[in-house]
This record gives sequence, C-alpha cells and structure tokens, in this order.
Amino acid sequence: MTTGLNVMVVDDSDDLRDLISMVIRRHPQGWRVVATATEGREAVDEARASQPDLVLLDIAMPVMDGMEALPLIREAAPDATVVMLSGYPFETAGRGALDAGAHGYLEKSDLVKSLIPRLEKILEGSPRGA
Repeated sequence: MTTGLNVMVVDDSDDLRDLISMVIRRHPQGWRVVATATEGREAVDEARASQPDLVLLDIAMPVMDGMEALPLIREAAPDATVVMLSGYPFETAGRGALDAGAHGYLEKSDLVKSLIPRLEKILEGSPRGA
C-alpha cells in the first residue's frame, strides 16, 4: 500500500471533485489532496505548482479537456502518475487515454466503492486498476 501520496483532483463537476477528494482524504495511509482544478489549463498550472504524486484527471471538461491537458501535465509534473477518469467505458475512451500517456483509466460509474483499491492497483502497474 502506498503511503503519504499527494493527490491532485481535476473534474469540472464540483460534486464529483468534492466526493473524490473526501475519499482520498480518508485513505488510511495518509493520502492528501494538494490541489484541485475544474479544467485542463488550471490543472496544468496546479500540477506545476504542487508537483503531485498522483493526478486524477477527468477527460470531458470545458476550456481544455483532459486529453489535451494530459501531455502538458506530464511535462509540468513528470514524476506524477496520471489516471484518467471518464463516464465512458474503457473500450470507448480508455485505450486512447493510455496510448496518449496516461498511467491508468477509471470509469466514473463505480468510483465511490472502488476508487482506492483500483488506484492502488494502478500504482502497482495495472492500467485499468483490475
């Protein structure tokens, strides 16, 4: 289990961003939310400033979407593990996200009940958290 991770949460939905942040903060190994953002440009700036260990990045957002922000975040915070979040199934958007440089892909449909275990699997090297 990975301890003391600094996490950035990027999603245009205030409710989902808050929910994910709450789940992260309750991690028994002391994960911390060090930054949040509502769209890609803001996420790039926050990643550069906070240098998170883990970035949870929504794909569909206004201004700059997650796919456009992904390479810029990887450049701004090169040591971060970037996991894409989407309401679309893996078959629709996941392969493209991994091919574009994401370390993992999670569908939003079951984030609340399985977010932490699936993130831990991605951090261990399984891109779909399975």
